Amino acid sequence: MNNIIQEDLKKLPEKPGVYIMRNKENTVLYVGKARILKNRVRSYFQNIPHSNRITVMISQIDHFEYIVCDSEYEALLLENNLIKKHKPKYNVLLKDDKGFPYIKVTLNETFPRVVLARNVQKDGAKYFGPYHSTWAVNTTLDAIKSVIPLRPCKKNIQANTNDRPCLNYHIGLCKAPCCGKISPTEYSAMTDDVIAFLNGHIDDLSKKLHSKMLSEAESLNFEQAAMYREKLKALEQISEKQKIVSVSEDDFDVTAIEKNNVDACLQVFFVRSGNVVGREYFIFEGAGTDSDEIIMTSFIKQFYGENFVIPPKIYVECEAETPEEQEDRYFLQQWLTEIRGAKCEIITPLRGNKKNLVKMVKMNAGIALANKTASFAENVQTHKALEILQHVLNLNKLPQRIEAYDISNTGDSEINASLVVFVEGIPYKKGYKKYNMKEVQQRNDVGSMQEVLRRRLSAYSENKAGFTNLPDLILVDGGAGQVAAAEAILREKGINIPIYGMVKDDKHRTRSLIGNFADGMSSVIDNRNNYKEFVLKEHIELWRFISAIQNEAHRFAITQNRNMTKKRYRLSELDNIPSVGEKKKFTLLKHFGSLAAIRNATENDLLAVKGISKTNAKNIYEYFHKSKEDK
Repeated sequence: MNNIIQEDLKKLPEKPGVYIMRNKENTVLYVGKARILKNRVRSYFQNIPHSNRITVMISQIDHFEYIVCDSEYEALLLENNLIKKHKPKYNVLLKDDKGFPYIKVTLNETFPRVVLARNVQKDGAKYFGPYHSTWAVNTTLDAIKSVIPLRPCKKNIQANTNDRPCLNYHIGLCKAPCCGKISPTEYSAMTDDVIAFLNGHIDDLSKKLHSKMLSEAESLNFEQAAMYREKLKALEQISEKQKIVSVSEDDFDVTAIEKNNVDACLQVFFVRSGNVVGREYFIFEGAGTDSDEIIMTSFIKQFYGENFVIPPKIYVECEAETPEEQEDRYFLQQWLTEIRGAKCEIITPLRGNKKNLVKMVKMNAGIALANKTASFAENVQTHKALEILQHVLNLNKLPQRIEAYDISNTGDSEINASLVVFVEGIPYKKGYKKYNMKEVQQRNDVGSMQEVLRRRLSAYSENKAGFTNLPDLILVDGGAGQVAAAEAILREKGINIPIYGMVKDDKHRTRSLIGNFADGMSSVIDNRNNYKEFVLKEHIELWRFISAIQNEAHRFAITQNRNMTKKRYRLSELDNIPSVGEKKKFTLLKHFGSLAAIRNATENDLLAVKGISKTNAKNIYEYFHKSKEDK
């Protein structure tokens, strides 16, 4: 913390406002609001834990400025405007800037039209949406035109005009109000039907069309009756395509968040009159370590700040737990209510149908995030990550083949290692190898790493099948100790390959790379062996890539370890005892904790185990206490 910051901290007022963090180049790093500026801004420079994102941001702050407001509500509005203006790197940003399509009914015109709109304006028209795609809007508009033919043209219709009807009139797609073929009252009734349709009251419209069809049939107007029949069919088809029955006859949005080590995905479902009319998801790159409340609050500010179609209720997964979060939510509700012109609530459902719906939205967010992660290896970002990796590690060439190692164990037993291979940034599963430790007989991650590397490089020296290629880069799961141990094996074998450790944070999420970096490339110096540590959050593509490698190495290692553990528990001396099957074997092991404890148990101890009969207890006791010669 420099002298400028120290002096400015002393001048902070005990008032609400907005603060702006800037770096040496005067670039805005972060914009935040505070109920009390003095307390909030000072907290960044005190020895308290922060998220990874904020920790990196703090290290880059050169100076800050602030704007005092009359209330926290005013501070919230100003914060939102400044975030839109500056798009700060360390704020959680809604980067998906595509416009959401709406359906607009031009009630500000004498003879309204129903059209697609790209944004919502306060122009007297009525808007429906947002819809998840232009296709959804156009499909709905086509259905409306076939059932309720409001005029499609933009003509400024004047009273008592004598225009000739256009082709749309003759093919039944317009009632020609421009020619006086329909009265304003009749046209208004059609407009009401369109609004009812868009509000989800499809059954009412269906009954009305059905009634007209029967009426025309009774009057022997079979051609008109057939027309209404076709309209009913069209209405049924669009109803099936566009609507998903929800949990209540209500208007609300439902949001939920899913995260991995790097990114976060927020999914939102738009529910109108009990029907899901659309959904959308947003990927927040690099927000995987941020709290759900931070992501949700940022989303609500940015999304609904541009969206005048705000429902009366927004259901969110996360709870506002701290007093500060509760206060933020209160002001968000106040702000949304003002934009909407009517009450808007942000609710965390704790039980019932709404809770189940939130779970479903969360599941969809997880699927969207998984698909995004899966597609990562197939697009240009992978190559970009390799290029960044080459630059960060100062490698002579692009690391086309990467080998990564992880150690897994169950105490001092089932010690194993995994070797996973990435070729051109994509997992090469034919190159994966499993190692069960032979030399290391007790928990020793450093010794295990040395054993597996020695065996792998020896296999290369002996030209064994599957080991004939050396990697361009070796990554090991762990810190300075694992890197130093691995380097010792490389020196022992006379092989020169760049090697770095993949370091996790206290929540077991990928944080950084550690090793011998070129000067100027690292952000933290590790005191052990003078290795340097590079914080991956600086490069999202690289962070995502290294996280994928570390997770895959861990997954492969832990799967093998679990298989070994299952095998050990399946094979036991208990298998040799009459009347002791799999179920009783696991019951005994669970009760006593080990085979040694079962061996030392008395018959009464054994009888105390649920499901163990007198015969079982006698057989078990006699087996372990008869002489070796009798066995």
